[in-house]
Amino acid sequence: MTERLSEEVYRQEGDNFRSIIATLEPDGVLMLDAQDMGPLVQEMWGDSDYEFWCRIPPEGAAKLAYVLLRKLYAGREHAVDELRALCAAENIPHENGSYA
Repeated sequence: MTERLSEEVYRQEGDNFRSIIATLEPDGVLMLDAQDMGPLVQEMWGDSDYEFWCRIPPEGAAKLAYVLLRKLYAGREHAVDELRALCAAENIPHENGSYA
């Protein structure tokens, strides 16, 4: 992959602001990072903002994908169809197959 993908997945406005961004780096690193700002941050940390993150190296991405598939599709009758549709909608390389 040659491009960096990044998107804000959560935003809370107001006195206690929070933004969470999902990122996939060209080297395969996955990350969720958050930024908090507001009076509570100032009170707790003595600074105007607080940033924190969870970074998954490329060697952990496959296991993360497995765990997310297991968690998101457990108990779902149309799990395979839903995953196919998600991959198609997000332009994720995948292979469909069947046999009888």
